[in-house]
This record gives sequence, structure tokens and C-alpha cells, in this order.
Amino acid sequence: MTVVGCGYTGRRLLDLCRDANRDVLGIVRSEESLAHLRAIGAAAEILDLDAPGGKLPGDWTADRAVIYMAPPPDAGESDPRLRSFLRRLSGTPTALVYLSTTAVYGDTGGATVNEETPPAPASARGLRRRDAELAVLAWGRETGVPVRILRVPGIYGPGRLPLERIRQGAPVVRAAEAGPGNRIHVDDLAAVSLVAADYSGSETVFNVGDGSHASMSEYFRAVARAAALPEPPELPLDELLARVTPAMRGFLVEKRRVDTNRMRAELGFEPRYGQLEDGVAASLATSA
Repeated sequence: MTVVGCGYTGRRLLDLCRDANRDVLGIVRSEESLAHLRAIGAAAEILDLDAPGGKLPGDWTADRAVIYMAPPPDAGESDPRLRSFLRRLSGTPTALVYLSTTAVYGDTGGATVNEETPPAPASARGLRRRDAELAVLAWGRETGVPVRILRVPGIYGPGRLPLERIRQGAPVVRAAEAGPGNRIHVDDLAAVSLVAADYSGSETVFNVGDGSHASMSEYFRAVARAAALPEPPELPLDELLARVTPAMRGFLVEKRRVDTNRMRAELGFEPRYGQLEDGVAASLATSA
């Protein structure tokens, strides 16, 4: 297996593969990340997808499942990074798993979306990921390689809880205006990525998540309770939007309930942390 983009989730996936005695190669962008992976005994290579270059070594991807986790650029409405990777492939993978985002659905006002819901991204982040989805799907049709797209909600886990924001008294949206949320613990995301790489069925797109749909406000309160911190104050949505970063605005403004039944029925995957409280407690008890 080859994992492209060994950041927060990718490193958890590498650990999972190594624990299962699976052959795995990590592809990273920086010398620092390369040194880190090799220091912990992981096979790793370096690749800058923003730099011009020729075909990749065939043994990086030939007869291996590829899980692509590298993020798109921070600006624009397309993902030239993913497109560069696909152009440079030489060895044919057995499957390609692409981690997308539930932001491709846009804002539904809190209504439920499933994999048959037409994507309607409203944010630049969603547009970039939808562009990457279309590129992967086209590549799969051209090559005959099975493609699996995982639409991923907010990721949390060890070292990724909003503890500092809560300590600083950062406000949350008042309960009456807080729409349904969607998230997944990083270890569940790593595990379902591995299951998708081994999947031999006919489905292509899977929503993944814990299925709890707790709002962001509920999430912050759950973290505060578990960490024995004061619960965050509440503000009306319009007042809070004036205080947050553009990236955070999307999480507050776009409301949707993401159906993950296909993940359970077709992949046979049940999240270990289906209850938010369990995932938060495990995250606090584990170092990043």
C-alpha cells in the first residue's frame, strides 16, 4: 500500500498498517517529514507535487493500493496537486482511495445528504475537492483502476481538540441556531480508509463519519466537560460570524446532516467512536 500525504491522518494510517504487518510506503513533501517517518521505521519517499517532474518510480504504486490524503492548495477552485500526481503515475495501482470532504454538498439548511445527493459546493474548499473528485473519477474511467472516494467531515482526535480555544473563553453559536454537525475520530478515518482500499464492490463514493450529528456547539461543550473546563459562552450566529476566520465561517454557515449508512452497509465499517463522548475521552487520554 502507498499513502500519499502522511500528515495527521496519514501517520495514524501508517501505524495501523504496520501494526497489521502490511507493507506500506509513505509519500511526503518535506525532508522533515521524511526524516520523521524513517526515524520511526516507516518506509518513506519524498515527492513535491507542486514542482515539475516526470513519471514516478513504478514500484511506488504498481500493484499496490494507493490512498491519497494530500490536501489541495489553499487557494483557487481546482486541485492541480492531485492532477499532477495522476499525470505522473507510471505503475498501475490496484485501487485508488481519495479522501474528499463533505463540503462538496454545500449548505442544505440542515437537511440530510447521502451519496446520491448532487454535489453543490459553495466554498472554495468544497470546489477544490469537487474538482479533485472529478479528476479521480475521470482517471479511473480511463485506466480501469477502481476508485473509492471518501467524503470526510470534521476530523478530531489526540492533539486536535479545541482545548485552547475553550480555555480562552471562545464563544460558540447558541443552541437554537446551531445546525447538525458531522465529524469522525482520526483513528476511525484511518481504519475506514484501509477498509476502502480493500473493498471489492461496485460503489465508488462513501460518506464517512461517526453518525452522531452533534453540532459544533455541542462538540465544544462535550470537550469542555471531559477536560473539566468551563463550558463556552454562547452568541447569536451573526455576532459569532463577525469574529471568526473565513475557514471557520464555512463550518458555521453550512448546515447538513450526512448519512453514513452506505459506509456501514457496503463497507461493513462501524466506527469505534460512534459516540462523541467516547471519542473525546479517548483523545484526551492519548498523546498525539
